[in-house]
Amino acid sequence: MKLPDRGFLVEELVCNDSFQQYCLGISLENHILWEEWINNTPERAADIIQAKNLVNILTIKQGNRLEQVKALKSGFRQQEILTQLLNTVPDETPMSTNGRSNINRYLYSDKKTILKTPAGFYKYISFAAAAVIILISLYFIQQNYSTSKDLKAEHPLSASVFSSGRAPRKTVILIDGTVITLHQNSEIKLAKNFNPAQRELWLKGEAFFEVKHDAKHPFIVHTPFNDIKVLGTSFNVKAYPNSGLIETSLIRGSVQVESKRYPGYRVLLKPDEKLSFHNTPAHQDENLKNIFKVSALERNAPGNKSEEIQWIHHPISIDNEPLAAIAKKLQNWYGIEIYIADPEVEAYRYSGTFENESVIKTLEALQMAYPFAFKAEQNRIILSK
Repeated sequence: MKLPDRGFLVEELVCNDSFQQYCLGISLENHILWEEWINNTPERAADIIQAKNLVNILTIKQGNRLEQVKALKSGFRQQEILTQLLNTVPDETPMSTNGRSNINRYLYSDKKTILKTPAGFYKYISFAAAAVIILISLYFIQQNYSTSKDLKAEHPLSASVFSSGRAPRKTVILIDGTVITLHQNSEIKLAKNFNPAQRELWLKGEAFFEVKHDAKHPFIVHTPFNDIKVLGTSFNVKAYPNSGLIETSLIRGSVQVESKRYPGYRVLLKPDEKLSFHNTPAHQDENLKNIFKVSALERNAPGNKSEEIQWIHHPISIDNEPLAAIAKKLQNWYGIEIYIADPEVEAYRYSGTFENESVIKTLEALQMAYPFAFKAEQNRIILSK
């Protein structure tokens, strides 16, 4: 997909299908892609916010979004044609061979005689029309601001330590978009100033990570014996404090594991590889190849899923069930609150079998059958039209 250049127009963003999906939280991959593009285009921040507001206007209590976007695109095309025509108008509008100006031929389809009109008049009409469009946009933004603000709000992290306790799983969504699923009796502690530019945490136990890609700001996971550095990837870490075995399993992307006991020793993993670290007493075995072992992930027959992440996989079979009931199943399995903001969305019905690594992936799979939007926050996910 080709992203806009730095000279983009606001209406180009609004009419971009991928940008709409980003604004509505439809695809995690789109979220990652557009967040990186936005971070690299800081000088257009105000225009990007305006485009987001317009997309929200088309979404919240405004009828069918696709129909509105279609109408919006048509309006922008007409505006562009009118602007091009006005730019060609000299001080006096030239008459064509049949006695009608180029603009009049475009604006009128009947056979009435059109009087010759000074170009300044058309330019005045153009400016007035543009002003009306801006005022209408501002009006709708103001009318919908409270609803949009509540739906799109991203709450800052109110805690630095998250623990699953006795729950089989607990899902945490960080401020940078990273999704973490904690296994039972597991805990993560965020760095004091954790933010999208400083992504660092400590893990005790087991967790599955879906890290938001950011080439400029690596994501670092500290365990009792190893440090794991990633840019954007999906991987599982098993590092219980009292265990003699620490495992890092890579599903997608790449990670670099650095040893704390043996400074300077590091291993770069490829997809479908696992690094096993055997926590032997110091100097008992100085052969690092016996301490750090890289092997292929173990695959089981059903679905060819890796054994290392079976604890988060759960086939969800549904037969004409409403989304409200499905949301409760996902909430119980993944350990995160799912709130449906619209009664109409609660009634959406689905059938099929879904098996994914995270709650986000499962919701995206459901969207393929019948679209809805969702916004991920720290401790909950909000579903809407």
